[in-house]
Amino acid sequence: METPKLQQLPLGISIFSEIRNEGYLYVDKTEYLYNLITQGRRYFLSRPRRFGKSLLVSTLKEIFAGNKLLFKDLWIETSDYAWEPHGVIVLNFSELSIKNIDTFENELLSTLLDIAQSYEIAEPIQAISPGHVLKYLVQKLYKKFGKVAILIDEYDYPILNTLDDQKKAEKIRAFLHDFFSTLKDLDEYITFIFITGVSAFAKAGVFSGLNNLTLITLDPPWSTICGYTDQEIDQYFTPHIQAWADKKNISYNELRKQIKDWYNGYKFGVGVIPVYNPFSFMHALDKQNYENFWLQSGPPSFLIKEIQKNYRIIEKEMLHLKSFEVLADFLSIFDVGLVPLVSLLFQSGYLTITHFDQEKWAYTLDYPNYEVRIAMEQYLLSVFTQTDIHQIRDFVL
Repeated sequence: METPKLQQLPLGISIFSEIRNEGYLYVDKTEYLYNLITQGRRYFLSRPRRFGKSLLVSTLKEIFAGNKLLFKDLWIETSDYAWEPHGVIVLNFSELSIKNIDTFENELLSTLLDIAQSYEIAEPIQAISPGHVLKYLVQKLYKKFGKVAILIDEYDYPILNTLDDQKKAEKIRAFLHDFFSTLKDLDEYITFIFITGVSAFAKAGVFSGLNNLTLITLDPPWSTICGYTDQEIDQYFTPHIQAWADKKNISYNELRKQIKDWYNGYKFGVGVIPVYNPFSFMHALDKQNYENFWLQSGPPSFLIKEIQKNYRIIEKEMLHLKSFEVLADFLSIFDVGLVPLVSLLFQSGYLTITHFDQEKWAYTLDYPNYEVRIAMEQYLLSVFTQTDIHQIRDFVL
């Protein structure tokens, strides 16, 4: 009997139009996006790296562009969404050079001018600054479409990757504050703003000039907007899992339990459904093997540098970690020159919420799954504390 052909997995692809046009498997998140669009106007979402933020932004871009054909057979196609074309400004700050503040400003300026050109909007006579061009572009797009959406991905990348140079990081943060403040005066023109990142610099004044930005990072209704739930795993990936189970000569349910132990467990809020890391899960399906795919893709340099600086403080606590408790507000303390390691580990996806004590107003944190525990034990702590890996295993196991 011939083995049925499996739908191709979108490994490393975060462009929605490519996934849909090329027939890659897509887990339908469009109901969440419909709710975002219809229930509010200004959002900030924090999630760990490689957790689907960029795909979310790309999907929003196509919705606002009115490209309904790309959404055939998805939830939003059957909704009452009007599909009115917007002028869409998409900025991915991780694609811009952060060699110094000048190169960052120049590349952002160039990106905005490219967007203007793509809409056949004449370049402003004086392109004084990115903020100036942004204002010009928004006003021109509003004249052309009557509606403008602004989508910013990885807003904090330039800050996180200069944390080892506090003066540079502070300059970039100050520049971003001024840049985002430009949006405050454009409120009447902008229908929708969606900003993503890893960190909570939103609490540290970067967005203080931006009115009414709703932080949805730990809001239960949005806890599964990124990542995959158990229900989605079984709905979309059953043929892939069955093929892997057949190869291993074990039952589907047995393999599902193993996959769950390795890649599930992220909780973005209190009393919410846990989700799988989509990057690691799909790579495991593709390889039909358990590996630490998330770490292999490259641990974030900013986290490595902070662990190097703080390893003497965290070594014993993290090696013996079963779970520990932190005040809820502590997870939001995040600023240049003040980066609590526990907060950084939580926001980077190395720790997750397992319980909330309302009386103490405190979260209990733990590793989300086996993949992350192994990442901490076998790589981050062993390398950066220069501790022998066998000693670490003796501590933890």
